[in-house]
Amino acid sequence: MYRRKISNITISTHKQENLYFAAGFSENGKLIRISHPQTILEDAISEISEHHPKYSMSNENNGIVKEIACMYFGENIDFDLTLLETDINSEYETSTIKTSFEQDVILEVAKIPYGTVKTYKDIAESINTHGYRAVGTAVGKNPFPIVVPCHRVIRSDGGLGGFRGGIDVKINLLTNEGIKIKSGKIID
Repeated sequence: MYRRKISNITISTHKQENLYFAAGFSENGKLIRISHPQTILEDAISEISEHHPKYSMSNENNGIVKEIACMYFGENIDFDLTLLETDINSEYETSTIKTSFEQDVILEVAKIPYGTVKTYKDIAESINTHGYRAVGTAVGKNPFPIVVPCHRVIRSDGGLGGFRGGIDVKINLLTNEGIKIKSGKIID
């Protein structure tokens, strides 16, 4: 049986306004997980360490985490997606995307342009499946919130749908990008 290498990760953080952001990086420098913004630093770190308990803190990637924070606050940054660990065949156990279906969904969601939304159905059709709920499940597992803009995926009726980071975070992300919301639905 093939066993993946167990490796330590490093976590870098950044505080912007009243929020803390954290991101975990593998030994080969790939970004493996991003926390949702938190009001307490330990909560941001914990969101990563619960999936990757062997970690150390490092300032090495604070600049990348600062970019993520700026994206949260509405800056349209062309983030280098090659930094993301999306390889399901990674030799390291830190890979956070487990199936080729999840990989397809995450890579499709990464294509959604700033300030726009797509439905779960749109994503499903783009990857040639009718498994809309399965797409929703894969979107909910997104290890790279903000950078892979799962907040831009909504229900077919214009409703916001769920969000692992909390609906208030989803609303903040969308409104920071100029998307208008009224009574829990996207408006033109």
